[in-house]
Amino acid sequence: MMKRYWRTGLLAALTVAAGTGGPAWAQQFPSGNVRFIVNVNAGGVTDTLARVVGQGLNELWGKPVIVENRAGGNSAIAAQAVLREPPDGHTLLVTADNTFTANPFMVKDLNYRVEDFVPIFIICRSTPVLVVNKSVPATTVKEFIELARQKPGTLNYGSQGPGSYAHLGMEDFKRRTGTELVHVPYRGGAPQVEGLLRGDVSSIIVNFSSAEPYEESGMRILAVAGDKRYSGRPELPTVAESVPGYSVSTWFGIFGPAKLPGETVQKLQDGIRTVLDTPKSKEFFARNSCERTDLSSSEMAKLIVEDGKHWGGLIRSAGIKVE
Repeated sequence: MMKRYWRTGLLAALTVAAGTGGPAWAQQFPSGNVRFIVNVNAGGVTDTLARVVGQGLNELWGKPVIVENRAGGNSAIAAQAVLREPPDGHTLLVTADNTFTANPFMVKDLNYRVEDFVPIFIICRSTPVLVVNKSVPATTVKEFIELARQKPGTLNYGSQGPGSYAHLGMEDFKRRTGTELVHVPYRGGAPQVEGLLRGDVSSIIVNFSSAEPYEESGMRILAVAGDKRYSGRPELPTVAESVPGYSVSTWFGIFGPAKLPGETVQKLQDGIRTVLDTPKSKEFFARNSCERTDLSSSEMAKLIVEDGKHWGGLIRSAGIKVE
């Protein structure tokens, strides 16, 4: 039932976006200020990426791109802020993947639907790594698993909040390794890192660029949590080399209302692609261990379906719910 919901919902949205017709203002886009509604507070990765893209589009189009932070409600506040505005491309949602890949399976009475939106562009993928506090006597994934098995329920892990990739990734780790780790949710990525450095939590999954500055002072990177080694540190193993089949994927995208005209979607994609291909953006991505991704709307939709199947299965099996 849920599988069919995802496929029909996304295809319905894409069918509208792919049309060649539309109001006259679609051909004049952008005709005024563009707003990026971000589903988290200022200062996090999603917010930073929105501002990088927004500044680039401002320079490209000569039109202000304003970033507005609407945190809360597990993305519902930001989603509703976009859906209340005309579907003309001037108000867009910038969010991490879990808004569409995890929330529909996890959040009770979610007040937005996947088919309410059309995927426009994936800004980038991050490079998640499994990290422990330096006081934890483990230097490899296998040692960490053995330690957790020796002390069930005594080690904990932090996350950016329920349903985040850090939360679901560690729950998947627990399930695959037969370990018991206690979840400690924080309100964002920075507090999660601070909690690990203080020793309040034993481990976290976080983007490589957020961990690297603290390798000498308080944390130890055990492995890359994604499906392949990170080109910036090829000597780091993946978690999957010790836990077969394990992989954490997280990406950040831009979405519009489902009735957004195809011409406007195309102009947005062309503009964002131009911005992301600049040397300035490439340098930013390299510095922040982000991988450039260029998918069409239909390819984005398929990715959401596949990620939704993966995380939805985990959420159901682990009984994860957010009221």
